Amino acid sequence: MKSAARTVIRKLKRPATMYRWPAYVVCSDRHGLWLYSPKGTVHRGQVGETIGECMVGLPTEGAPVIQLVPTSYWWTATWCRESDMSISVDICTPAVLADGEWTYTDLELDPIRRGDGHVYVDDEDEFAAACAAGLISAAEAARARAAAVSTVRHLQDRAEPFGDLGWQRLDEALSLPLAPITALREVSLWDYGPDRQP
Repeated sequence: MKSAARTVIRKLKRPATMYRWPAYVVCSDRHGLWLYSPKGTVHRGQVGETIGECMVGLPTEGAPVIQLVPTSYWWTATWCRESDMSISVDICTPAVLADGEWTYTDLELDPIRRGDGHVYVDDEDEFAAACAAGLISAAEAARARAAAVSTVRHLQDRAEPFGDLGWQRLDEALSLPLAPITALREVSLWDYGPDRQP
């Protein structure tokens, strides 16, 4: 089997937080890029000057996940079978390829569909606080709200990719002989620079 290409996902949170984790590029379709992180894949976070590591998982550390990264929508979504938060969506700036990594800025709102089908938006308080602090502009806030409303509707209606497709992509990835990615090159939040956040 031809080896799968690797990439890195970089999630920024204003004013000074960055999360990064590697993944395999397992598929590309009309919805975007499907990126798979096997169980045991490294996850690195930096908050200010503090850097820590754990394993990828949602919210259970070490669980395999598949993430859909569209390049023109204000969200990215993650599927995980080992979690009651079975589909979690980050409302964010559209992902861009920056310094060789798929990069987006989290806008705090998190639509979620639980295993029992319940759909809700998490972190409304963090969104309000970030807006009040000027960390999210008025224009971004409007786009974030619109994206959250649309995504909630799609999650409730099980519209693709939030119907069967995400689970199909995860199962396909789980069937591949892909080892966890445990090495991640060092990148400092300060090298990227808060001024350059997308």
